[in-house]
Amino acid sequence: MKKSKTLLTLLLAGLMMTSCGGAKESEQKAEGKNETQVAERPLTVAMATEIDSLDPFKTTAGDTKTMTDQIFDGLVDVDDDGNLAPDLAESYEISEDGLTYNFKLKEGVKFHDGSDFSADDVYYTLDKLSGLTSGEPLNSKFTGIVEMKVISPTEITVKLKERDNSFIYLLTQAMVKKDYEDNQNKPLGTGPYKFVSYTPGEGLILERFDDYHRKDHIAKIKQVNIVRIADNQALVMALNNKEVDLASKLTADELEQVKESTDSYSHPQNLVQVLGINNGVKPFDDIRVRQAIAYAIDKDEIINSVGGGKATKLYSSFSPALKDYYNELEEFYPTDVEKAKELLKEAGYPNGLDIKITVPSDYKYHMDTGELIQAQLKKAGINATIDPIEFSTWLDKVYKKKDFETTIVGFIGYIDPIRILDRYVSSSEKDYINYKSEAFDKAIEDAKSAVNRDELIKNVKDAQEIIAKDCASVFIQDPNDNIVLNNGYTGLKTYPVQKLNLEDISLK
Repeated sequence: MKKSKTLLTLLLAGLMMTSCGGAKESEQKAEGKNETQVAERPLTVAMATEIDSLDPFKTTAGDTKTMTDQIFDGLVDVDDDGNLAPDLAESYEISEDGLTYNFKLKEGVKFHDGSDFSADDVYYTLDKLSGLTSGEPLNSKFTGIVEMKVISPTEITVKLKERDNSFIYLLTQAMVKKDYEDNQNKPLGTGPYKFVSYTPGEGLILERFDDYHRKDHIAKIKQVNIVRIADNQALVMALNNKEVDLASKLTADELEQVKESTDSYSHPQNLVQVLGINNGVKPFDDIRVRQAIAYAIDKDEIINSVGGGKATKLYSSFSPALKDYYNELEEFYPTDVEKAKELLKEAGYPNGLDIKITVPSDYKYHMDTGELIQAQLKKAGINATIDPIEFSTWLDKVYKKKDFETTIVGFIGYIDPIRILDRYVSSSEKDYINYKSEAFDKAIEDAKSAVNRDELIKNVKDAQEIIAKDCASVFIQDPNDNIVLNNGYTGLKTYPVQKLNLEDISLK
């Protein structure tokens, strides 16, 4: 415990030393005015996982996207009600056939190097993502683009090969500067904060961008230090010592430990925590084995024990946070240990089954869930071994290579209902559980091409029911995101997606 605190103090001190030379000078000029001294102090944000890439073309992890979102902007953004809002595009129009999008861009937007943002940068970004010119798309979701035309520096038209109701939501994607190739080492965007430095394993330093295009949202804190703190007790001590100002994903117990030094914000985050089951390997290719696992799990116990009651029970890969698209399904596989044993016997495992649960160890919430599931499965004769690995390794081993039996993870929510579900389409490179269903694939395809909202909603709800009945995995809960902020600050907003607008935070 003492060692963790000492290491954290050294880390934070190092970040201050490398980037805050101006802060001390400002404090001296302030002649003892306390509010000026505190305002110059960096806002320190804790992050549990390592940054996987600073290049927005390569970023995969939700936590990393949340942090790089401070540096970059998309054509559209998400407001605190979960609706699309203008960002770099001040407006857009969609043709009646759903194939042509015309974007009117905001004037006077600057990149952090002082250069002008224009339609050429949008063309460059979308061309790279779609592979329109190169034939090598960086993101398969953008391959529907068949043509783009720059009309003026502030206007661009994008044409799709077929109607895709998910497309507009994709444009929260970070826009990058044309021909700039060093975002991996020195990201360059138009966001409220600009990049200063990054030290792997330690932290990321950002500085307020004074020419930010949203003039009513110029950051109120001059500098942000993002530090990686994987040890939860070290994080609790740092919050109480005011060494860290902002942290998310705290457990109910940790919230209680920091209640005197912080203000807490607890809200459903449109996230799906899942016990992912690899449908492509034995014995999990047998639905009876998957059903047995589902019957053996008590979701209510997980919510009450791990989540402190601050979570929503799920029955499919969808949270009621998007209420218009949520299918209020019955629980197809309620807790029933005896039923689990019967199914295992039917599947040829009368003496039980040995399985491995691979869990990203960076996330205490998932580790705690894994340990409880391990105990629950044992009652049904399923002996589970937990395999803890770092999240960066999990991304490669589990998510990309599909080298696992079962895993516990949480997928961040989107405001696009199709994007939440289409990772499980059989042709998707993100279908890490190897789920195959013609009916599910058709429901998603029909949702993408739906010509009206009612048709879209019907197909999204159908997809939820199909994957739930197939017991493709065990969808557990949408745990509340418990965020805490140093009680000397205010202004934090919460969103139905994983998002932080650090520029809104100010001194009380």
